[in-house]
Amino acid sequence: MANYLSPKLTFTLLIGVPLFGFGQQAPSLPELASRAISKSYELANAELAIKTDQETRKGIRETYIPHLEANGKYAYMDGELLVDLPTTSLPLLNIPLFDGRETFRGRGNLWTSDLTASAVLFSGTQVPKLGKAVDEKIKAQEFMLEKSRQEIISKVSTAYDQIALLQQVQKLLAESRRRLEIEQKTAEKAFTYGLITAYELNKVSVASAALEARQVEYEGKHRLLIKQLHILTDVSTDSLALINHALQPYSVPSTDAASIRTRPELNALDAAISANEYQLQAARAHWIPQVKAMARIGYYGLTNGSLKTPYTFPLSGQPIQPGINRLQSFPTYMVGVGFRWNLFDGLQGKRAVNKAKIELLKAENNRKQAEELVQLDLAKAQTEYNLSNKQVIAGERRLETAAKALDIAQKEYRTGLIKPAERVEAETDYQQAALDYYQTVFNQRRAAYQLLIATGKLDLEQLN
Repeated sequence: MANYLSPKLTFTLLIGVPLFGFGQQAPSLPELASRAISKSYELANAELAIKTDQETRKGIRETYIPHLEANGKYAYMDGELLVDLPTTSLPLLNIPLFDGRETFRGRGNLWTSDLTASAVLFSGTQVPKLGKAVDEKIKAQEFMLEKSRQEIISKVSTAYDQIALLQQVQKLLAESRRRLEIEQKTAEKAFTYGLITAYELNKVSVASAALEARQVEYEGKHRLLIKQLHILTDVSTDSLALINHALQPYSVPSTDAASIRTRPELNALDAAISANEYQLQAARAHWIPQVKAMARIGYYGLTNGSLKTPYTFPLSGQPIQPGINRLQSFPTYMVGVGFRWNLFDGLQGKRAVNKAKIELLKAENNRKQAEELVQLDLAKAQTEYNLSNKQVIAGERRLETAAKALDIAQKEYRTGLIKPAERVEAETDYQQAALDYYQTVFNQRRAAYQLLIATGKLDLEQLN
């Protein structure tokens, strides 16, 4: 009995085939660099620091938003009041009052509550200037983020090219091993016929063993690089193992001294100078009056109050102790505008201005020093890049010469014109020339990336 699949299930299976059979692909260098940038904890913390300063900036902007406060207080009062006034008497009754110093004792419950709204109308120009200072600080941090991204790209590209270098080396060793296996058989036959000595036969065996040792060494380095890229990018090691990248020299357009203007470090220092300038302007505004508006509605009350006096009623002789069951004032309104003018602050404002000037000078000196170092870095990177290009050309010529010599040695060895030791020597020379050439190409690519960093132009679009 035939089994039939629904059209929907058939489509799902067809789409799902690549996931199991061909879905896993080798990631490209831009993809790896992008993943490393996304994963970087250092970069994430730097972005969080920017968010912190952004919150600070929002807080400065919100200075003019009215503040609303509710307050409530209760207190029990019990105390003595000493009164010393000129002696006087009550009219008609002739009762003396304030005969020297008199002590009154009062007690009661005090209740207060209010709702207060206040708003800054004028900050003495400090708020907008401090806000601009924070804006420039954030801008400087964003430029430094770009520098961190370039460092991550450089780190990933180095590991990626190292994998390619090892792959080239392993291919070279595999080719040499195949050739030596053929030569080993030839040498064994020649030894059987007495054409070569045991020493000469052993030469080929030693060369084959050396190749095996190198192969094991490079395989270990390859696994280590895969692990390093996995940690940097979180890409699976199975996908990273599929990388098959042929090393090619990297060409960088010609640059000049003006190219350092795109360096993120210099842009960050320019923003830092601007931030310090705004800080200085804010410090200089310390003497400008600040204006604030306020509105309040409140309740004030006194309950169970009493006042004990040293006097008595003339007829009954009872002490005079007036009491208050309840005394309140509600609602009590207050609306007004006030200003605060710091006429003399003990030279604190002057000290703040001097400190701001010093910080500005430090920022300007850092900018000048950084520009000199960046110019030197660019000159060094350009020199190394030009030198690496020449070394690639020389290495290529050497490799071509070694390849021709190896081809001649193979032909002469088969015809018996040279001994096994000379054949092995030609193979070794070719191996060394090839290894040196691949290393030269790797170094040239590193110099190219360093030149891009020196000009501040290394980004994902520049990778290949």
